Amino acid sequence: MSKRSFEDKQDDDDDDDDDYMSDKILTAAAQVSAPQFLNPRRRVPAPPPPPPPQISTKKARQIIEHEQREQGLATALSSDNKGFQLLKKMGYKEGSKLGVNSNHGLTEPIPIKIHSTRSGLGEEKEKQEQVQKKQEVKKKLNQQIQSTYQDNLKQKYYFKRLRGDIAKCQAVCERLDRERLNLEESNLWKKKTDAINEINDDDDEQINDQFSMENQLMKLTDYLRDKHLYCIWCGQIFESNDELEQTCPGNERDLH
Repeated sequence: MSKRSFEDKQDDDDDDDDDYMSDKILTAAAQVSAPQFLNPRRRVPAPPPPPPPQISTKKARQIIEHEQREQGLATALSSDNKGFQLLKKMGYKEGSKLGVNSNHGLTEPIPIKIHSTRSGLGEEKEKQEQVQKKQEVKKKLNQQIQSTYQDNLKQKYYFKRLRGDIAKCQAVCERLDRERLNLEESNLWKKKTDAINEINDDDDEQINDQFSMENQLMKLTDYLRDKHLYCIWCGQIFESNDELEQTCPGNERDLH
């Protein structure tokens, strides 16, 4: 190899080693110039690991009291108990019942009811009574609402049925009057129910509307039976008045 070639190769190697824009040199420069390396006081210490959870081996005082109380209540009285000794002196035998009537007496002591809160003795019962009263009032209100709703539906259905019966009677009455009596107009089969198409909210007006419609329907049915021997509920014309009275059960919808 010539001296010139060797020097050129050496220069190329030096250029590769001295390339200050390479990734390796830039990464090393960034690490060295970081604040924690420039000033040791600015180094951020790693957070300490969290302490392990401590499991308490001591029972709460309320739990201990509850366990001791339940254990005491579950333990029967021994013969060394003073109350038991007094009962034996008065003639009590173990296993027998206490009370005026031996058949309905008590074989076990009256159970103890623990009052765990600091409220008065009658406060809990009073709260229960208030809750019960509120529930009763709410129940009655719901029943009234349901009853009112059902009554309104029944009233609307009744008015709708009345209007339908009146319209049917008017149509039949007009047809029979024109065919049999050659009448061109009659107050009975004029359309008078147009003013009662809607039910009023006032109770008095509802009663008046109902009475007016029922009266109009009764006049129409009576007229059809008397003049044309026709029963709107049976839907037929009878040959004679006797046949109408014997065959038709009556001039009411409910009778049919």
